[in-house]
Amino acid sequence: MSETTRHAVHQLALTALSPLHIGTGQDLDPTGYVIDGEDLYRFSPEAALRALSATAREELDRILGAAPTVELIKQVQAFFHRNREALIAEAEQAMPVLPSIAEEYRQRVGRTAQQEQDRDIINQLQIARSYADERTGRPILPGSSLKGAIRTALLDLENDGQPPQRGERSRDLQQRVFRYRQFDLDPMRLVQVGDARDQSAADSYATEVRYAVNRKREAVFRNGRELAAQAERLRQVLECVPPLRPPAFTGLLGVQDVNAIASPKLPDPSLRWTFEDIAHACNRFYQPILKREMQELGNRGYLAERWGASILQLLADKQPQLEGGQAFLLRVGRHSGAESVTLNGVRSIKIMGARGEKAQYLNAAKTVWLAAGDIQQRTELLPFGWVLVEAAPIGEALPRWPAGLLEQFAAFTTEQEQTWSQRVSARRHALREAAAERRAREQQRAEEAARAQREAEEQAARRANLSDEARKLEDLRERLAQDQAAGRNEKGGELANQLVAVLSEAEQEWSGPACGELADLAEAIYAFIGWPAKKKKQARKEQIAAIRAKA
Repeated sequence: MSETTRHAVHQLALTALSPLHIGTGQDLDPTGYVIDGEDLYRFSPEAALRALSATAREELDRILGAAPTVELIKQVQAFFHRNREALIAEAEQAMPVLPSIAEEYRQRVGRTAQQEQDRDIINQLQIARSYADERTGRPILPGSSLKGAIRTALLDLENDGQPPQRGERSRDLQQRVFRYRQFDLDPMRLVQVGDARDQSAADSYATEVRYAVNRKREAVFRNGRELAAQAERLRQVLECVPPLRPPAFTGLLGVQDVNAIASPKLPDPSLRWTFEDIAHACNRFYQPILKREMQELGNRGYLAERWGASILQLLADKQPQLEGGQAFLLRVGRHSGAESVTLNGVRSIKIMGARGEKAQYLNAAKTVWLAAGDIQQRTELLPFGWVLVEAAPIGEALPRWPAGLLEQFAAFTTEQEQTWSQRVSARRHALREAAAERRAREQQRAEEAARAQREAEEQAARRANLSDEARKLEDLRERLAQDQAAGRNEKGGELANQLVAVLSEAEQEWSGPACGELADLAEAIYAFIGWPAKKKKQARKEQIAAIRAKA
């Protein structure tokens, strides 16, 4: 960079005013999360391996060893659900879910959702993930998304409501409005926006799960009955940044000042904006959309009244900063609405008609996607994607929020977050203690098994070095010890029969010290089980005496 190029860098504080979902193209499904009560716990494969017992891991290996089928998916989902308590203890992230989503999970996890042409169709209970730091699981507002929203506002400012030229594509229109044909001349290259990272308390939930529902912006009646939107029954479940946490994210925005440089490889001098220019352009474009949307949703009875009142109060309190170029509105992420991503005068939204009817192209959408707690919900809904951006040059303090406004916003989340945090902490603490006890028991059993194995191997090695007489003496001693422990003193039992056989063999074949050991052992055995009847008793004593004499 030339020495005459300067950076004007501003620190940003961003507050999600409404639920915010910036998708990654990835989904959470029940092979990567479990729901316990009304809380979702997300875990990685590494966490699952840490959490599961050896027996459970063997079971999972058996399941995964089968052919990849719908049945396999169901079995894996059901497996994780059965082992959820162990997984919760090691889960990397927790978030609340709606009661309806929790109930849906309990009813469907690991089960067939429907039958279609005699083939199982599994409902995988997928939840669209929002952009997040993979290491911490905390959400991120990507700089590319923020910059894209800023670009839309600046294009609208420069285009000033003019219609596109005949047959002009979006890229061609942008190049014409911003007066460039190659990247070096794109004026947005002078604007750098970094990722905004979550700064909310570590014990708070960073994201939550909501339904996205589609509703008609204006009532349409047929035969006296209001018609529903075609997409009204679609099931969309999104992981969202929760609203009204001031300010949950921080980032940086830099603007290069190249006015001192004369070069044909720089953007048009009339398109070199200051930070204040950017802020004014964003407010010019997005504020009317927000106010119009709130009015339309309120008129239809959709809008959550308490939320709407708080946003209006916020706009009023922040008006000096908004007008002074210290703060601006943006709309980012999924379901931002066609009006927020297209230019005034250029906007042409394709509206699909009923079957057999031609599509229409209008300057406003006929439906709106809203954040809901239930698919059927029609009141207390919220729009998606609204963000307040507040700024100050590096080294200066960011604008402060009035205490009353902070308290008003905190009322939306503080009590709920505290209840959630206490519930999740208590649940995880109890399960982690139980898991630690289970691992200790497993470790003890493993050590005992290893010790028994060593002893068995040592005994086998020792027996291998014994003489035949010594092994038979040891067998008799072990049998005697077992019967004594069991209280089994049977004159005609296996111990007595085993002794008779050894005595007979010793009388004919043994000699040396083993004969004395056998004689002593035989007397001890008969003292325990009792001597045989009178005539046999005398014969047995004489036999033992004869064996002892051979020692």
